[in-house]
Amino acid sequence: MEFEKLALEVSALKAGLTAISPHALQGSSGVEHKFDLLFTDGNHSYAFDFYEEVNEVEVVRSFAKKFDSGCAVNIVCPPGTASDAAQKLALFYNMRVLTPDAAPTFFALEKAAPRRTFG
Repeated sequence: MEFEKLALEVSALKAGLTAISPHALQGSSGVEHKFDLLFTDGNHSYAFDFYEEVNEVEVVRSFAKKFDSGCAVNIVCPPGTASDAAQKLALFYNMRVLTPDAAPTFFALEKAAPRRTFG
């Protein structure tokens, strides 16, 4: 997954975002939430959690961080390892489950066709 992280970071930087390091934000609750990658455009934060496989538990885990931190959170996992229920739940929570091959073009595609992330 290191290649995917690097490719996503390059895509974010090309889109004009800045990487935040360490990859953590303090939530409204006072709890610090850690992410695998975290970027900002100065107004909004965009976080990514990487999982080997994604079921409902991983989606809820990432959603809790999204809800508390107020940032856009998306999930990256290997193709074919996200359950259908996890995909539906992520969509309901306004999150995306990305395959590693989609990660490198995520920001370019979001900028070209704004939806929830680039508001």
